Amino acid sequence: MVKENFKLKKFKKIHFIGIGGAGMSAIAHVLIKMGYKVAGSDIKESRYTKDLQKNGATIYLGHQKENINDSDIVVYSSAVPKNNVEVEEAKKRKIPLIPRAKMLSMLGENKKTISVAGTHGKTTTTSMISFLFKEAKLEPTFVIGGELNDIGSNAGFGSGEYFIAEADESDGSFLFLKSYISVVTNIEADHLEFYKTIDNLKNYFFKFLNNTSLNGFRILCGDNMQISELIKEKNIKEFYTYGLKEENDIRAENIRFNSEGSTFEVYYKGKYFGKGSLKLPGVHNVVNVLCAVLTGIIAGIKDDDIFEILSSFKGVKRRFELRGCFNGISFVDDYAHHPTEVGATLQAANHGEWGRIVCIFQPHRFSRTKFLGSVFGKSFGYADLLIVTDVYGAGEEPIPGVTGKNILDAVLKENPYKKVVYLPRLDEINNYLIPQLKDGDLVLTMGAGDITMLSNDLLSSLEQAGK
Repeated sequence: MVKENFKLKKFKKIHFIGIGGAGMSAIAHVLIKMGYKVAGSDIKESRYTKDLQKNGATIYLGHQKENINDSDIVVYSSAVPKNNVEVEEAKKRKIPLIPRAKMLSMLGENKKTISVAGTHGKTTTTSMISFLFKEAKLEPTFVIGGELNDIGSNAGFGSGEYFIAEADESDGSFLFLKSYISVVTNIEADHLEFYKTIDNLKNYFFKFLNNTSLNGFRILCGDNMQISELIKEKNIKEFYTYGLKEENDIRAENIRFNSEGSTFEVYYKGKYFGKGSLKLPGVHNVVNVLCAVLTGIIAGIKDDDIFEILSSFKGVKRRFELRGCFNGISFVDDYAHHPTEVGATLQAANHGEWGRIVCIFQPHRFSRTKFLGSVFGKSFGYADLLIVTDVYGAGEEPIPGVTGKNILDAVLKENPYKKVVYLPRLDEINNYLIPQLKDGDLVLTMGAGDITMLSNDLLSSLEQAGK
């Protein structure tokens, strides 16, 4: 890991390798607003690169050593291989070369950093906190791995004292972050190609919590088994917990679901605190919003303001995002790609007023499918029809014997009577699925890869067939 104690003010021209990613583009966006000259490269154009270009960034499509130009510092994404030509050029020219998380920590210099880490839920939770602080006029700077529906961006620059960041644990680089408030939403087996064991993963989260400032706060989800074990194993003291269990510092009771989302009662330190409402479905989002409420309390936001602001939060793109409806058929897209996320999203869908739930799932990464393939067997219980595609590699090399069929086999082992179909290619799905769809169906596309485009394709095909 990079040990140099770089200061952001030393640099003027910053180059990003892999600038089109959600996390990288968010940092680049903030730096542009701060007055830095930003350039970056990626293998293809995206809405993020287009937006950055409109705001003054220089964007290169494809990786070439000439792209480095006269950069003062180079930032690289965790998805960029070590032998990338721009990485090698930066090393050759002795230009400082740092990972995304290091630049993230530099953005938080002289601010109270709120870092949100966890296996899942961190994008939504970070978004809720950012939205709350922004609407409470605290003028935060924030960097998120997803795009807020309310703001239309994954980043914002403010003059206030708070810097809110989604902390990516995938490669251990979240240890660069020094936080005033450290949040851990949950700890579950994931990214085991890096961590190897769950114990090593938990140890990294412990180090992350230890990076909290002496006058700071730790906020942990008390419902998560691995977090509870970590608290006992490491004898962690001075922390707040949130969740549904009675022993949490802040908890929700009397959760009710409706067509607009949910309502619930909040109890803080054992006493009734207020009634909350949320425009998002699912118990998991009620738990997420408890974390935002607790963070708001610590920051001194008025109780009534907290509930009023969060009741208007519209969510994050690709988190149960309604893409459209046609002839009574609804199309929703979701980023879920971990077994727990998949199960929670389908459970949330089950609270809706749809007839059948048709789930199309694209496994993400060969390594995740290898390590967690069997765990997915119990994740699709609420799906009436499940279509599994082949694995979206996300830059990984294929692993022999690891395909989307591993997940199909795991589902059928758990429930031999489940209606499951394996269609490796996305372009096979239209012809198979469209003749079967009917009024009242929910078509839920799930995964962290290019499956996000499928719901639009299906809608377009239906509309053409209707004409």
